[in-house]
Amino acid sequence: MKKFTLLVEGKDLDTGRYGYFPYSDKFISDFKNTFRVMTDIKIGKLQEDSKEANEYVFGKYCLGDNETNQLAIESAYKAFQKFRKVSLATRKKMLLDCYDLLLKKKEEFIKLMMIEGHPRKLAEWEFEGMRMGTCPETIDFYCTQVRHEIGRYNKEILYWSRKPDGVVCMTTPANASASDSYNGILVLITGNTIVVRPSLRAPLSTLFLWREVVYEAIVKNNCPLGTVNLVVGNPKKMMDEWLESAYVNDIIFFGDSKRGLEIGTKIFQAGKKSILELSGNDILAVWKDGDLNKASDSLLDCFLGSTQICMVPKISLIHYEAYNDFLRIMIEKTKTIKASLPSDPDTILAPVGKIKDYSDFLNDALVKGAKVLYGNERINYLNCPDPEGMYLRPTLLEVIDIKKAIEMRCIKEEIFFPLLPLIIVTGTDEEVFEKIIRFVNKHNYGIRTSLWISSAKYMRKFAKQLDNCGMFRINSRHIAFSPYLSTHGGTCKSGGPFGEMNYFWQKTSHLQGVSRTIDR
Repeated sequence: MKKFTLLVEGKDLDTGRYGYFPYSDKFISDFKNTFRVMTDIKIGKLQEDSKEANEYVFGKYCLGDNETNQLAIESAYKAFQKFRKVSLATRKKMLLDCYDLLLKKKEEFIKLMMIEGHPRKLAEWEFEGMRMGTCPETIDFYCTQVRHEIGRYNKEILYWSRKPDGVVCMTTPANASASDSYNGILVLITGNTIVVRPSLRAPLSTLFLWREVVYEAIVKNNCPLGTVNLVVGNPKKMMDEWLESAYVNDIIFFGDSKRGLEIGTKIFQAGKKSILELSGNDILAVWKDGDLNKASDSLLDCFLGSTQICMVPKISLIHYEAYNDFLRIMIEKTKTIKASLPSDPDTILAPVGKIKDYSDFLNDALVKGAKVLYGNERINYLNCPDPEGMYLRPTLLEVIDIKKAIEMRCIKEEIFFPLLPLIIVTGTDEEVFEKIIRFVNKHNYGIRTSLWISSAKYMRKFAKQLDNCGMFRINSRHIAFSPYLSTHGGTCKSGGPFGEMNYFWQKTSHLQGVSRTIDR
């Protein structure tokens, strides 16, 4: 059984208290025995090194407490006094080394994510986001923005400089703990240090990533060992300790909107800076002349991980002239999606954690005029109907009235299960355009919006008038990643009152203007 320790002040920390993580394939296919084995290990009835234990349980991870968290905060604070003085060139080199190590350890990392329950296709997409978000082109661009001459006036040289805030603490989400946490390396660009709390529900790949990739790059570049600290612990207690600590400057929170906005208020009241990455209910729009085949492929990404990822498209708005052809393509492709174990390289579905919510949201939509076109069936990992199955067959809904759609829960609240509303937008082209713009700009969430269109006229109009999202992608895969642009960030309930596309290096630093006079 593999053991994952914590990391504080550059040292392995074995607390002697452990959580246990099963093989996800076993958890799904043989839940009763997996649960029994894990319980027997915890109460001492079954030895960790026994054959049965290792058949069902992949590894154990250390659990921290109040003392561990305080040590990590102090470690980050001490390291900050030195790391802030490390040259930008060295910090850049360290991040480029992270990139090389990430590529080198890709397969080992993806296997860990699959053990945690991520289907391989989902894990590979997450890895691509991590790669593109920290690729050499992107890191080089970010570093050019840290200190930049903006002009000269008489004898003055005028420039701006991003200064580090100090100690940054980050809590990660259960559904994408490792990949989301990797954004944290960007706070190191300006000289911050960091404490990372991996999710209790999926800590292994996050611990591996920060120890075997980030920390190794820190050591390689002779940076202070306490620059990065890892503590697994109770999320509420750790958050309270971060809020109370005089050493903590910024807090990055990943989670649902309701809790996130409450946490954001507490962070602000504590005199600290909050960076919020919250829920998403993304929109994909299809114009009458859009590429329907590519648009449907992009919309099918909705079902990646059973729609339990915040930045996949979860609502579609379709020009009525394209709807019938688009629907035919969507149904054909949706029928090919099968449930299977995470180790199956062809599966994209994952067990659904909120099956009851699915039923509630679906019934609400049906009462308000929606119609089921395909799906609406509980299934097991063998892709067979099963009233106790952990999976849901992808469900397509038809909504013919955009005004009624606005009142449906699946539109107003985050979808966290494979339920996809297809909303038909009718009227003249100008009316369809206005309805889509109004729908998007008044939407409760705003991580990403994507549009499939050929018309140059309306493409310009959409680009000019569509405001409510952190990322707007035109004629490219909704969940794709691009250099220079952040992978994260959003407006409204997705990012809070200061929400936008998040450059984490920018959000965790502050802008300083500098005037230097040359007297010659």
